[in-house]
Amino acid sequence: MIRFENYSCTFEVKQEPLLHPLNLQINEGEFVFVTGPSGGGKSTLCFSINGLIPNEMEGSLYEGSITVDGINVQQMFPYDLVSVVGTVLQDPEWQLVRGTVKEELTFALENMGVPVEEIDRRLSRVVEQVKIKPLLLRSSLELSGGQKQRVAIAACLMMQPKVIVLDEPTAELDPMGKEMVIETIRNLHREWGYTVVFVDHNLDVTFPHADRVIVVAGGRIIADTPPSKLYDQPGISELLPMPQVIEIARQLGVRKTDGGDPLTVAELEKEMLRGGVSRFLDGAGRHPVLGPEPQVQAPPGKPIIELKQVMFRYNKYDDELVIKPLDLRIHQGEFTAIIGHNGAGKSTLCKLITGLLKPRSGEVLIYGKSANSYRGDQRVRHVGFVFQNPDFQFVSRTVYDEVAYGLQIQKLKPAEIDERVHRVTKLLQIDNYLQEHPHFLSRGERRRVAIASILALEPEVIILDEPTTGIDSLRSREMMNYIRTLWEHGHTIVLLTHDMRVVADYVPRTIVMSDGQIQWDGPTGHIFAKKEELHRHHITLPPVVDLSFGLGWSVPSLSSDDFVSRIHGAADAKLASAGGIR
Repeated sequence: MIRFENYSCTFEVKQEPLLHPLNLQINEGEFVFVTGPSGGGKSTLCFSINGLIPNEMEGSLYEGSITVDGINVQQMFPYDLVSVVGTVLQDPEWQLVRGTVKEELTFALENMGVPVEEIDRRLSRVVEQVKIKPLLLRSSLELSGGQKQRVAIAACLMMQPKVIVLDEPTAELDPMGKEMVIETIRNLHREWGYTVVFVDHNLDVTFPHADRVIVVAGGRIIADTPPSKLYDQPGISELLPMPQVIEIARQLGVRKTDGGDPLTVAELEKEMLRGGVSRFLDGAGRHPVLGPEPQVQAPPGKPIIELKQVMFRYNKYDDELVIKPLDLRIHQGEFTAIIGHNGAGKSTLCKLITGLLKPRSGEVLIYGKSANSYRGDQRVRHVGFVFQNPDFQFVSRTVYDEVAYGLQIQKLKPAEIDERVHRVTKLLQIDNYLQEHPHFLSRGERRRVAIASILALEPEVIILDEPTTGIDSLRSREMMNYIRTLWEHGHTIVLLTHDMRVVADYVPRTIVMSDGQIQWDGPTGHIFAKKEELHRHHITLPPVVDLSFGLGWSVPSLSSDDFVSRIHGAADAKLASAGGIR
């Protein structure tokens, strides 16, 4: 279906090729998962398949050829390819242009003069394929992130493509939205036979559904293999941290009967219960490993941020409150995660804290004083905010100037500015781009620039809105390790995220928001023990937590290491009770 023959790509302004010469074949009906480090060439691969390169991106140069269903892509304009290759982008709002979902789905075909009968026939089939019939008469503005992405997929399918290319379509979605989109794509692949090229960084979610994994790094394909065999390839684990299920399986020495790694919680639990690890459990396959109950710790310091009965609506004539009467305290030295579904009010809450929005009623305090009493330059010394969309923050023409901008406003000495800029950009691996324009970087690289510009300021409170979105798993882990280091050195961290594994691995306190209110606030272990309640609020838990509950544990593990330690603890206890020696 897709064939690359000695294909390479570069841009006139760059010396290093974006893709080095490669040969690749993707067969009809395959589900191919493309992953790898940020900036490694994944999006370039996608944009070469759908013809955006070279036909729509000025300065793009190529050699070799790409054919899709026998059609030479470089010789066709993208709008002539839509019936062969459909594209779904990271942000569905870039693709939605009409008032209602039905108008969105029929818009392109109406403009092409397709007969009404044919449009109706396609519409009937597509809404069944993607299961969005109840949404047809709704405005796209009213939909959740996952629903918008499904509508974008449906609009793509109206053109009846043979190939669907998806470039990080779940990056901006809450956990339930990610599952919704993945389930939609899986059904399109399994039931309808579409060829799928799916680019993403989320290995935990996508691995179980793919036929093949292609790893792209440095413009080269460094692995092309079934998912269960990927980590048998040398050097892959250093480039791509393992999905949690594989990480646990490897630590326990568990493999499937075909020699591959288990990819889902169900597969791992099955292999544990029938394989070598079953000796760690009782005869029923369960062992009541409870572990210590998480302790509620006293706040580590005095309150920095307080919200008292804060309410907010975007339109004063609108009856619907985005933030309902809300009280909150963030203490000095805390590391807090705020989680919840898309539209729960997380970003609005943080914009109220930073002064980007003003409450309709109630009070926001910083160190016990009204936030309104601080000038902007004073407030930023206390609270720094990294936007979810990095493009909203950029004001300079080079990465260096962008990271240095706030430091210059504070009138720091040039030597100190230079030291801070180089330190944070090296940490986030963007020091090679210091003279590049921020908007010319990949989305993951732009996000790192936005984070660097705030980290360089070293404010007392750092609020990060989805800092790991669009960043590969290795750099995400490196960034979170640095953020944890800032916390350990006295900074107060507030993290808004849909990545529950990040919350479990790093964050002691978790706040759950839904419908503009705080539903729960407590130690992360306590919060994650509310599996059913969280699910009702569109939050799915990390694999290790699901695995803990699957084994009957009342208190879940939050990390792979803790889970494995408790398994071995159960083995030791069982051997000791039997008089054995380990």
